[in-house]
Amino acid sequence: MPEQILVVDDERDMRLLLRYQLEQEGYQISEASDGKVALRVLQESPPGVIITDVRMPFMSGLELLREVKRTVPNIEVIVATGYAEVETAIECLRAGAFDLVRKPFDIHEMYSCVARAVDRYRLNVSADMVRMSQSFFATSEFSRIPQSIVEGSQNLMAADAALLAIPDMNGQLQLAYARGLASEEEGTLLRGLCEQVAQALSSDRTPALMGPGLLDRRLGNVSKMGKASAIFYPLAVGERLLGVLCLLRRDNQRIFGKRDLDRAAVLSSHVVLALENGRLACQLAASEQLATLGQVAAGIGHEINNPTAYIQSNLDFVQQQVRALREGRPVDLNEMELAVKDANEGAHRISDIVRDMRALSRTDDEAGGWFDLNDAIRSALRIARVETTQRASVQAELIEGLVVKGNPGPVSQVFVNLLVNAAQALAESEGARKEIRITARRESDQAVIEVSDTGPGIPPERLHRLFQPFFTTKGTGTGLGLSISRNIVRRFGGDISVRSVPGDGTVFTVSLPARSQSGG
Repeated sequence: MPEQILVVDDERDMRLLLRYQLEQEGYQISEASDGKVALRVLQESPPGVIITDVRMPFMSGLELLREVKRTVPNIEVIVATGYAEVETAIECLRAGAFDLVRKPFDIHEMYSCVARAVDRYRLNVSADMVRMSQSFFATSEFSRIPQSIVEGSQNLMAADAALLAIPDMNGQLQLAYARGLASEEEGTLLRGLCEQVAQALSSDRTPALMGPGLLDRRLGNVSKMGKASAIFYPLAVGERLLGVLCLLRRDNQRIFGKRDLDRAAVLSSHVVLALENGRLACQLAASEQLATLGQVAAGIGHEINNPTAYIQSNLDFVQQQVRALREGRPVDLNEMELAVKDANEGAHRISDIVRDMRALSRTDDEAGGWFDLNDAIRSALRIARVETTQRASVQAELIEGLVVKGNPGPVSQVFVNLLVNAAQALAESEGARKEIRITARRESDQAVIEVSDTGPGIPPERLHRLFQPFFTTKGTGTGLGLSISRNIVRRFGGDISVRSVPGDGTVFTVSLPARSQSGG
């Protein structure tokens, strides 16, 4: 699209001259006879560059410059000055003018100045878009994607408030994240308008624009919004609705216009990609969880098979004793009682394994409450037992009474991942000493757990990338295990770190908020 340039000058002939010359260069030109008229033009269709005279009635070029930089700071302003206006020129530069051009104009100097201003405007807009897009994809914590989208969109569009509504399992739009809302009532009203735009998606996929004098049939009566303006952008892939992005400006001096809609169109494409990326990442996270279960499935089968065989042999003995009792033969009741007790212990062992697996397979994101950390660690040790004990000596040094905040299932998954990773590292080690150690301690209000191994260690150039999604030091796997583990721990207010020396093993340190020993 040709870049729009606003020429502001109280001399009509000067405006016409600049319009003619710049239109020959392919620019789209609008005019204003003074600063106040220019501000009205800005409301309707903000340009990329403004060329303004300094001396004008009603509002000077310096006053206009300051107001433009206050309301739409990304617009580049070229100031035309006379030779006697040196002090004013300096003030203009301090206020943020792109450059100064002397009157009377050298038209080639003007061409050069405008071209540079347009280039910088476009570069800044592109840079803003790139930074915003990077912020969408930078987070590996999938639950934070809506927050990243809202904050980035609000900043890019210079909106007073922004919100993202996404459909729940039943297809109803729910507020995913909002920022800058003046009140709960305002949020409820905007979410309702998002719902109306979503309901019309099958027949109208264009963004809805709300503002003074604007009426969109999808929005109905919006008199409660007063003089505010807003963009409601439906986000969809094919026939599937991903959500609706709402951007709000309350200042009637900065209403959204066509240029804002054009930028919102580019913005929405990045938002759609971010939401789809998040959805696919969540699916991969679930796949990683299933992969963890599959990885230890053979060991779990072995763990269940042993007590099952034990139960069966003891029940066979009890059955034989009952038959003998019916036939009047002597029986040893103490032996029968012991066999029943042993069978009961075997059943409890199977029950513990099933409980561990059920906890590990849970996919809820609830923060949960307080729980005994030892339960989650011992559960992880049981689940990963065959995977670890076949490859190393496993030692656990736990302390009692270590109660942490979170959900035991996901926390157990973290330690299963770390234990299995340690076992796999040791499988590649040629050293004679193969040990995995898990230790827990309290440090002030934190529970600190270390999972260490005596494996080959990790090269320094790989160490800083371990928690990046899809990065793996192994030939197989999704490379999501450690990234997901860190997300889980951070979701519960903790963190996870790693240190390693090649040839001297690796230590992963997990910290979680711990309840005070007084029980508070």
